[in-house]
Amino acid sequence: MRKFTLYQASRYTKISRYKLEQAIEEGILSCTEGKGNVKCYIMEDDLNSFLETHGEQYRKLSYPDDKQRVFVSEEITKHISKEIHDQLMNEKDRVISLLEFQNEQLMPQNSEGFKSQALKIEELRSIASKAINHIPSDQHDIINQLNEKLSTL
Repeated sequence: MRKFTLYQASRYTKISRYKLEQAIEEGILSCTEGKGNVKCYIMEDDLNSFLETHGEQYRKLSYPDDKQRVFVSEEITKHISKEIHDQLMNEKDRVISLLEFQNEQLMPQNSEGFKSQALKIEELRSIASKAINHIPSDQHDIINQLNEKLSTL
């Protein structure tokens, strides 16, 4: 029959040494006197019977990937800190201004841009109508075709 030190029993049962010492002080778990640096020894049979009767009360809860993921209770996830909220709002404002800038680059929204484009189109129409007027009158078919195309613009 094996005997465990407090440390070995803790690793074997997944119960902290402090909790095992509490069980020993309460008389739930029996042990024998240790030698040297070893405080006490716990017999394997005593440890197994302790686990069957009281193991769930003393066992520490562990999560399989607790080093990779921090456990956050539902109560905490309902609210975020003011600092994180401010960071989110600043990021949102930055993205909105970036999108507005890109939109202005693609489609000029100022009325001056539209007016200048309309003036250029009107200027081109007047130049085209003057050019059509200088075509000789015997080219009547060509003049009519050009006037129709100019009116569709």
